[in-house]
Amino acid sequence: MMMMVGCLPTMMKAQSAKYCMTYSDFKANHWNTIESLVDGRSEMMPQIKMDETDYKVKSGDKEADRILKKEVFAITFGKQLYVNCRNLRYNDIILDTQKYVQGYRYAGNKLLIAVYHINDGAFLMGLGADVASVFTPLGTSIALESASTALWLSRNQLNSYRCYLIDTDANEKGRYDVTRIDDDFMDKLLANDAHLLARYNAVSNKKDRQSASNVLAILTEKGLVSAN
Repeated sequence: MMMMVGCLPTMMKAQSAKYCMTYSDFKANHWNTIESLVDGRSEMMPQIKMDETDYKVKSGDKEADRILKKEVFAITFGKQLYVNCRNLRYNDIILDTQKYVQGYRYAGNKLLIAVYHINDGAFLMGLGADVASVFTPLGTSIALESASTALWLSRNQLNSYRCYLIDTDANEKGRYDVTRIDDDFMDKLLANDAHLLARYNAVSNKKDRQSASNVLAILTEKGLVSAN
């Protein structure tokens, strides 16, 4: 399973990385620049680093990095959106990562995220596979203000990822309940769209059918997710 890095067009105008602190801020389109979070304490441009299956954000400032890791809800760079999984829960269970993952706007002001499904990796390790040979060791970081590149996995590279939906605000503990997009979800969503439902169910293998690759393709054609 090889993972590659997508990139933005090289002619794209340079933009600052922005962040929001809550889902409510996301819905209200309330964003602040990461530079304002650093507040002059670092001259390093904000960096995003991909560790095989998810992302880290670094600012060059210890306090800002703590906030980015533990408190920030999402960051954006151009059309690309990254969501912090640290406070997300599915049926009161912590997701397979607590770092940043790719996010997509869903039906306007809702959020869809693509999270690597760790059980696939556990299965490979159980077979004695060399994880280093399974994943491309990217270890790559780029400046979020750079116009030339941004880390992003294309949809056909997300077969081992699963989609979750964020559509409610945090509880009193600051935790967000997320909904897994599985067969039941898609059956209800596409109940009045026989063509797309048939396309979704045409993928016989359950893992492949519920993968982010398949789900995102269907939701994009449905008009619920915009292509990044």
